Amino acid sequence: MQANLNGKVALVTGSSKGIGKAIALRLAENGADVVVNATTPEPALEVVEQITTLGRQSYFEQADIYSYSEVKQMVNNVVRNFGKMDILVASGGAAGAPPQFFHEIDPAAYLTCVESHLLTRLYCIRAAIDHMKDRQQGKIITITTDAGRTPTHGESLIGGAAAALVLMTKAIAQEITRWRIRLNTICATVTKDTPGWDKAMADETTHLYRLFKKAEARIPFGMNRPDDIAQLALFLASEDSDQITGQIFSVNGGLSFPG
Repeated sequence: MQANLNGKVALVTGSSKGIGKAIALRLAENGADVVVNATTPEPALEVVEQITTLGRQSYFEQADIYSYSEVKQMVNNVVRNFGKMDILVASGGAAGAPPQFFHEIDPAAYLTCVESHLLTRLYCIRAAIDHMKDRQQGKIITITTDAGRTPTHGESLIGGAAAALVLMTKAIAQEITRWRIRLNTICATVTKDTPGWDKAMADETTHLYRLFKKAEARIPFGMNRPDDIAQLALFLASEDSDQITGQIFSVNGGLSFPG
């Protein structure tokens, strides 16, 4: 699909590679000026260059989305540089731990997982609301895992954190309608051409490799690629989705059918 995002300013976190990069480029292709975020500059600056080649404005914001103060400062910087922020896509930052049964997970890892899959998103949502409510408009999109909608072997902890985000998407979206801000969440399954996929495919002897290949064989319409998620993100960022908020969308090629 195509959309008219001319004049819109978007911030996409974790956008130096994988899904975040695909979303940043798709928004720019449809007219948005896009701020690229990552913790390291090298790959992010390549994305900035691609966006400017498209004739859009772009620059790199170095910030760690595990830190609310850094996220808040990043949003403030975007607003100072562009005068506004119309779209936030909260992507990246989710640590890719190998699947483990719950009884095998070290309790010391619980907080890290929750921080990775939940708090990174909540920090971004909160920082965006602080700005968007003053303008009485805005689109917020979060990216998480489909394990938050469908019970998945070995992903009880990750799925639990993602499920919390799913519920909070609905609750927060209801609260912020008063400021005409829309909030939706995209849940994805295993996706090719991402850092997680590349890591899993690098070693055929690992359990993760076998698990990913098993999932690939089971998906009726083939594995996700970053552009599949980017297409939906574009729709949710555009005026075409103005009647949609508090919704959860799965992009999984028919692997599961959550309610």
